[in-house]
Amino acid sequence: MEQIAWLAQAYALVTRWNDIEAISFKTSSDFLMGCLNREMNIAQVFGTLHRAVADLELRVPDTKEQVFGPGAVCDFFKALGELLSSAKTSVLVVDPYMDAQIFDQYLSRTPAGIAARLLIGKASPDLKAAAGRFRAQHGANLEVRMSNALHDRLVFIDGDVCWVLGQSIKDAAVKKATYLAPLSPDVSSTKLALYEDVWKQARAI
Repeated sequence: MEQIAWLAQAYALVTRWNDIEAISFKTSSDFLMGCLNREMNIAQVFGTLHRAVADLELRVPDTKEQVFGPGAVCDFFKALGELLSSAKTSVLVVDPYMDAQIFDQYLSRTPAGIAARLLIGKASPDLKAAAGRFRAQHGANLEVRMSNALHDRLVFIDGDVCWVLGQSIKDAAVKKATYLAPLSPDVSSTKLALYEDVWKQARAI
């Protein structure tokens, strides 16, 4: 029956959300096949689903794509700074052409104690020295590695949320339009796994 298949799919999703709620959901679903307390069981099924949706909506960040026209450097600076400052545990920035401004303009806005990793393709002449000064001044947990295997410009927040940038950070919105857009959770997890592998093989600087 179509209804049974729907309830089975709903149960699978609720299980991923909350094991305890899933037990109650399954019990109510099973008793829907009978006539006893049918209305109460229907109410419990939909009550569980509404709670799941409400809880998950609170967990999902307001991740809307932002577009920045040529010259909108300050707007881009504000948007990326707010994104980095939202981190609770870690940030991973992937950018082939990063320079020293990443420290003063952006990483300095991350909360204290955040583990910061930079994965770059080519180091500017002043980047290594700037990283050392940043560690010394902020006592930061900072690592910088270099790899030739970079194909994206990405920002990972807390090993979960991922944003893609239209240009390298140092050039963003200077002369050309750019964007800052969230990736879907399934794509984010794939990208993170890919770049964690790249990170392991990258050379520390």
